[in-house]
Amino acid sequence: MSDAKTTEASATVAAPAAAPVPAFDAPEGTRLYEAMWLVDATAARENYTKILQGIRELIEKSGATWVNGDKWDERRLAYPVKKRKRGLYIITHITAAPDIIVKLERNIQISDLILRALITRDEDGLVLTPPVRVDEDEGFGGGGGGERRFFGGGGGGGGGGGRRDRGDRGDRGDRGDRGDRGR
Repeated sequence: MSDAKTTEASATVAAPAAAPVPAFDAPEGTRLYEAMWLVDATAARENYTKILQGIRELIEKSGATWVNGDKWDERRLAYPVKKRKRGLYIITHITAAPDIIVKLERNIQISDLILRALITRDEDGLVLTPPVRVDEDEGFGGGGGGERRFFGGGGGGGGGGGRRDRGDRGDRGDRGDRGDRGR
């Protein structure tokens, strides 16, 4: 019987682990960055490959190296950006020396192609699969998506969808009218 228990225990230990996240080794002196680009949705619908090629040229002109790029999402913007109401988000991974990122950001500011961009150091490594969107992202907070999920979960002051349940507050009862507010 002890042999059966030993075999059973070793079978449990020998179970394969989950596949690791693919590692990406940046060349010496460079770092891996993730960049999110916001471009005009109308222009992207007309010629997405031209937009992607323009982003790639901007990256390479600055001295960084393109790793990959992926169309992420098209949304109605919360406020107009360079007079555009809709935008397409594109996520790319690049490798560059830290001083090259400053040059890239300067080139982004003078580019007519890019509405906004955010470049962050990718500390968790390169993941080659696009982010998984869940059903609850759609329609969260009103017009169009899971923005609040990425910025700390909403709440409080700004815009729809962020309020917490306040419980049953009851009606005003016989407290009467608020009176003149002094407008």
